[in-house]
Amino acid sequence: MTLKFMRNKVVEVEPRPDGTLAVSWRLTDDLLKAEVELAVEPPELEIVEARARLERFPAQDCQAAAALVGKIEGVSVGPGLRKIVRGLLAGPGGCSVVADAVLECCNAVILHFTRPGIELGEGISDPEEKLAATRAMVQANPRLVRSCIAFQDESPIMKGLEL
Repeated sequence: MTLKFMRNKVVEVEPRPDGTLAVSWRLTDDLLKAEVELAVEPPELEIVEARARLERFPAQDCQAAAALVGKIEGVSVGPGLRKIVRGLLAGPGGCSVVADAVLECCNAVILHFTRPGIELGEGISDPEEKLAATRAMVQANPRLVRSCIAFQDESPIMKGLEL
């Protein structure tokens, strides 16, 4: 017997004329069709609107997903987000599909802001120039300091920076 299963997932971030970001997440497979839409307001990256719709055989836990997702309005994309989203959306009486969708939307928002800088850095071929650009990025974003192994005090990137 041959089994067939197809799954498509799309996450999109679109800037709106009012300055907010429209974030949409859609999942369609042979068993489930789900959609989550968020509106995120810079600079705090606060989630100001949240909607969810689950169709085609949603799990029993996810029957109230449309009402449940509204709990994340007012939450900012930043530290502690994963724990907050899991607590509000995935616990008892929650829906893990919607919680995962919200987290993927938030990752897309972060990539929306970081991708241009990454692409700019990839265009630099001179190693010294690339190191100088990385140091400038760390100076502009002090929250990066000690956030990963590349930005530890002993790292070549951090040498000479007084942060």
